Amino acid sequence: MIKIAFTGNPNVGKSALINAIAGSNLKVGNWAGVTVEKKEAEFEYKGEKIQCIDLPGVYSLSPYTLEETITRDFIINEKPDVIINIVDSTNLERNLYLTMLLKELEKPMIMALNFYDEFEKLNYKLDMKKFTDMIEMDVVMTSAVKRTGIQELLDKALLIAKSNEKDKKYTLLFDQCLQNAIEEIKCKINCDERLVTASEKFGMDFLAIKLLEQDKHLLEILKSEYKYEIDASILATTNQLEEDHDEDIETIFAEGRYGTVKGILAKTFTTSIKSRLDFTDKVDRVLLNKYLGLPIFFLIIVGLMGTVFNGSAPLIDWVDGFVNNYIGKYVAMLIDENTPNWLASLVMDGILGGVGGVVVFVPLMLYLYFFLALLEESGYMSRVAFLMDKIMTKLGLNGKAFVPMVLGFGCTVPAIYATRTLEDESSRRLTAAMAPFMSCGARLPVYGLFTAAFFGAKAGMVVMSLYVLGIVVAILTGLILKNFDMFKAEGRALLIELPPYRVPSLRVIVKSTLTRTGSYLKKATTIIMGMLMILWALTYFPNNGDTANSYMAKFGKTFQGVLKPTGFADRWETVAAIPPSLAAKEIVVGFMAQVLVGDENAQEIEEATQETGFIQDTAEQLMGLGVAIKDSIVAVVSFDVKGLFTVPDAEEIEEEGSGVVSATKMLWTDELAPLRAYSFMVFILLVVPCVVTLGAIKQEFGYKFTGFIIGMLLVIPYVVSTLIFQVGKLFF
Repeated sequence: MIKIAFTGNPNVGKSALINAIAGSNLKVGNWAGVTVEKKEAEFEYKGEKIQCIDLPGVYSLSPYTLEETITRDFIINEKPDVIINIVDSTNLERNLYLTMLLKELEKPMIMALNFYDEFEKLNYKLDMKKFTDMIEMDVVMTSAVKRTGIQELLDKALLIAKSNEKDKKYTLLFDQCLQNAIEEIKCKINCDERLVTASEKFGMDFLAIKLLEQDKHLLEILKSEYKYEIDASILATTNQLEEDHDEDIETIFAEGRYGTVKGILAKTFTTSIKSRLDFTDKVDRVLLNKYLGLPIFFLIIVGLMGTVFNGSAPLIDWVDGFVNNYIGKYVAMLIDENTPNWLASLVMDGILGGVGGVVVFVPLMLYLYFFLALLEESGYMSRVAFLMDKIMTKLGLNGKAFVPMVLGFGCTVPAIYATRTLEDESSRRLTAAMAPFMSCGARLPVYGLFTAAFFGAKAGMVVMSLYVLGIVVAILTGLILKNFDMFKAEGRALLIELPPYRVPSLRVIVKSTLTRTGSYLKKATTIIMGMLMILWALTYFPNNGDTANSYMAKFGKTFQGVLKPTGFADRWETVAAIPPSLAAKEIVVGFMAQVLVGDENAQEIEEATQETGFIQDTAEQLMGLGVAIKDSIVAVVSFDVKGLFTVPDAEEIEEEGSGVVSATKMLWTDELAPLRAYSFMVFILLVVPCVVTLGAIKQEFGYKFTGFIIGMLLVIPYVVSTLIFQVGKLFF
């Protein structure tokens, strides 16, 4: 199999080009041990099996970031048959710096001059023959959007790969002083067997330059794997260079590479008066304006929230009904009277309920990934970090962390996945630890039930106070966690490129959306299904579905004493409602209805739903899908964000469980009843999020971090609820 690695700066259209090449074969995952997104694809082209690997976008190969380390280590260790260096043809000077670094690795390489359609529109000129000769590799003009140059690029890449040329010697064009120093180090390498062996892996040029730069990552490898420690003579050469140039050694080499790039472009490239950056500058004067930038940004984010959550809501309802009412009905008909009750419940409540719990989020993920891709492809997402950086820096985060936080108000699941837009692991972890405190929409039914039962006309104020409390707890948690190594950012200033604005390609956005959603569906299913099965077993056994006498109820009665300081635990029902909230927060309402009211109406409903036939049911589902799509479109264009914070009224809640509000009122009848109810809502606000969120956290950060989050989100709600109840008692 031929292995092709794609590398380039961020925002050069790398993903779009790979999508155009790999099509539906593209798979999204993570690089081993880290959460940096990995895309790869396998396919056949002209009888050859090809594996494409999309390396993270980087500006250099210095191991200062995860992305740089991954890219550099992959090229050195995995030895791809050919590297495709993707370059933004409208920004050659910046992009070719990475090309110079890649050449030092001495690997077979071909260049894709991407965005060539834009290049031509700008009337830029490039002497291709002279440029190819000077850059010392084949160059192909491509446009991922127009799908031009793709076949030529693959053909030339195959030709290079099949030549079995594992290494390629490029000419280094540093000044004579640097060139002499490199040759001197090469002589030392040839005199040391350990370094000779190392040069077979790293390449002679790369090894010599990194020894001169005293690259810490490489020196650690040389010490551990080759038992070599840098000697004084190399240090002396480095010191002499720094003294002669009056710069640190990395700056000296960087200036040398930029000098080479400028020299090549001076002889091959001419620009026109027309500049694409004129338009970008004009737009940025508004979007990044000192006074208008943040208000416009907040409007865009609010619009994004409204669009994603309102637009997906009708489709979520349809998926929920399709799984539970349509599929559920016919699965139930396959279960005959001889089927054991536990097996019937396992199939209906455990397996079918688990599948529904996963697929119901698919419309939300589709909307989220679509609009995030829209912001990314247009170039605006990079501006978010710039706008919010000053504010978020106080929490140890950069500006991009604001987007996952805001998304958390709608649903914590996409908020966790949105942390992928952050560059470093510490920021991702800190953001993921803070996001669950944002009150998601699933908690609203719980607020609705308890405010309707205990607060009457003050319900709105109570719910708003819960939103504010969640934000305050998130900020305090962030301020504390940022002092620990696991969450401490690396202290680097935010370096970010503001790419020019572009009209996003619908094909690229749709492809990216489907690929990411498919990845969610495939990976999230296993762990979430497992956790939902456990919850089912705890609520079903040992008394065959009698919730009031289940293991879950016993749990509530057992832990009443532990949770007594919170004020709400004098009733076992509220304590037992906490574990089911792991399946989904809104399940608390259903659980309270079961244990306080019962489900006498269930059989009548079941009988009523079985009166219709298959054709009628299918037609109703298709009509329902049509209505859901129409409602979704209407919701998208309505830009209504008030619905995200609207608490279900008492009538809606009663529809879910007849008499539950009245029954909940009877939970507590003393003068502290409202305080106990508020303490319970705070606990539900801050406690461990649902299993789908936990599945997302595990997928992104692993079991250890998920365990930490679970522990933290058990302690914090206990402490906060206890403080609220104990302090509140002083005022009642």
